[in-house]
Amino acid sequence: MESIRDVRLSDNAADPKFAFGIRVGILFITEAASLSAISVAGLLLYILYSTIAIRKGAARSWKYSTHIHYYFVSLLVADLIQATGGVLDAKWVAEGMVTEGPFCTAQGVLKQIGDVGVALSTMAIAVNTFIVLVFQWQSPTKVAAVVVGLIWLFITLIVAITFAKHRNQNYFGNTQYWCWISAEFGAERIGLEYAWLWTAAIVNIICYIFIALIVQGVLVVDKGRLRRRGSRDPRASTTTSTYRKRHSAVMAMQMLFYPAVYIVTVTPISITRWIDFSSAADLPFAATCFSGICFNLSGFLNVLLFTLTRPGLVPNRVNRRSVENPHIPISITSTTHSVRDSVSPHSLQSPPRAYQNELEDWKDPAPSSPGILLRTNEADKELHRELYTMRAGTQSNRFYGV
Repeated sequence: MESIRDVRLSDNAADPKFAFGIRVGILFITEAASLSAISVAGLLLYILYSTIAIRKGAARSWKYSTHIHYYFVSLLVADLIQATGGVLDAKWVAEGMVTEGPFCTAQGVLKQIGDVGVALSTMAIAVNTFIVLVFQWQSPTKVAAVVVGLIWLFITLIVAITFAKHRNQNYFGNTQYWCWISAEFGAERIGLEYAWLWTAAIVNIICYIFIALIVQGVLVVDKGRLRRRGSRDPRASTTTSTYRKRHSAVMAMQMLFYPAVYIVTVTPISITRWIDFSSAADLPFAATCFSGICFNLSGFLNVLLFTLTRPGLVPNRVNRRSVENPHIPISITSTTHSVRDSVSPHSLQSPPRAYQNELEDWKDPAPSSPGILLRTNEADKELHRELYTMRAGTQSNRFYGV
């Protein structure tokens, strides 16, 4: 099979046609990008439809009310732009060669915007999730809006400024199999794209490793500082310790999927491109093809993760029967004790009559000291009132889990 340098194209000579094997490989890359584009576009359209339905008062609501929605929508938009750039490879497959021009420039712009957008949005999600789960700090809506706005402003500036600076040169040009930043602009390739991809990968790994250690009980948060759990640190009550352990393990595994998938999709293409523009050694086309397929599947894999491990990010229909007879399980990670262990219903305002009979279900089935009410602070009271609200079918504005 021909190597990259066997088919390296020249700007000043007749461009050779791609070999059949290379055209098939680029076709696979195009199909991977098409799969991502279709799945991401479908999810975005569904979210848009559901959001409109919510505003019209339909029986549909967000499972979790959290500003992380903004970051995920930003990531999905970046995935769609990135996948669209990959779909444009179909032109090179059909023609058997890459030709520079407006179409080539458009593909280069889309690829850079999508690649950097995915990296920065992923990094924002990692940092936000770390802050929410570890320090229990819910940022105001304007913070999420500002962060997302800055991400896209930064991307717009780096693309527009560099393109204008090199407007008399082929800044976005032929890079053997598709169009991207031309080989003579190696510094821009590193500083304006790959540096952000690698930074996002490192931040993802660091954040989610700490999150996994915390939910597993290896580390604890003490006055805003992380430290190793000691033998004197309080543990969860015996009535809920089994559930908490199982829930923490599942949560940790779900979170670890995100950096794992991001690393899997970014690492191969980072290695192949680094070798290509920094080494004189020939790079097999099979390596380029494999890395391109992995990278262009990023959007599809993100959609799978969002729908499987973060269903609360997609609006769901409210089951009206569950409103009349609600049994809504809620995972609370921000308190040391469960609501059933730490809150006495007698210390709260009386709930609606329809739910008074359910209070007994929230008590311990066999309390160690019957008749003795545990301490209830104001935060627990507020949390319990919100639980009443959620059981009545109204979504709370507090972040309950990820």
